[in-house]
Amino acid sequence: MPVHDLGYRKWVGRRNHRLIRPLFIARSGITLIWRRRMLKLLLMVAWLPIAIPAIGIFCFEQGVTDVTYRRIIIRTLQGPMERPDLATQMLQDPVSIRHEVWSTLILGFFRVPQLYSMVLLIGLIAPLLISYDLRSKAYLQYFSRPLSPNEYIIGKSAVIWFFLGMITTLPGLTLYLLGVLLSPEISVVGMTWDIPLRILVASVALIVPTTALAISYSACTVENRYASFAWFATWIMGSVAYQILTNAPRVGRGRRNRIDMDVDTERWLLVSPHHTLGKVETWIFGLDAGEASVWPAILILLAITIIGTLFVRSRLIARLSV
Repeated sequence: MPVHDLGYRKWVGRRNHRLIRPLFIARSGITLIWRRRMLKLLLMVAWLPIAIPAIGIFCFEQGVTDVTYRRIIIRTLQGPMERPDLATQMLQDPVSIRHEVWSTLILGFFRVPQLYSMVLLIGLIAPLLISYDLRSKAYLQYFSRPLSPNEYIIGKSAVIWFFLGMITTLPGLTLYLLGVLLSPEISVVGMTWDIPLRILVASVALIVPTTALAISYSACTVENRYASFAWFATWIMGSVAYQILTNAPRVGRGRRNRIDMDVDTERWLLVSPHHTLGKVETWIFGLDAGEASVWPAILILLAITIIGTLFVRSRLIARLSV
């Protein structure tokens, strides 16, 4: 009978349900990251752009009955929003385009300010989640308890889901609520009731694949700066490559005969995560009727989610089997 048994022993502590275990990992990660002052400042700044679409919705609702506001909306539709078709309908029947105008304004909120905030936010917090555990061997403390790799991955991903939800889902739903409160009549709910559901689906399409990509970069290396560089390089180089591939044919043709040409922007859509997400989100909000062209973008996001999760799982299993 050995005096000191140094082998593996069965866990004798209290076990929580499998659905609850990832929450404890997420809670610890959120608590540690929330202490960073820069993160709090970024979250506050990310909420500021909500004022722009809120003012747009207010002006549109006032333009239904007020000619002055209606002129402002028509100029905006013809100019910055580049929707002359909606401007024409605004003159004839403003109520008929309420759903499309609201969806366009909320989509613009998702596409421009919140996407940039998302890239910056994940670049700050995601590299710290798994690469730090691998470098400090903190993952051994996690797996000393009855915890599976899948539960560990869900817990770490939930940290990013929480913060992304604070700058995308929550502001989007708040924007819709502001639109209802700023409207002259409550009947707008009956015409726009599906927009909150579209906000939730668009949030999932944004949060899940980007989180999978971020944690896969974090699991590639034990150095946080390498994971951050790979994350930012993916978005920057993807957008640059898309702009070059779509604008080069137009510039070359213009130099020869000064005649503009239509460029197939859908052909190079998948080289840029920014434009791939934009394609899917536009379809979710019902502003892109081309279902056939959106499926490649959806499949790319699904592939990123599945491959990224499986890669992180394999990295963890490889470390635990040493």
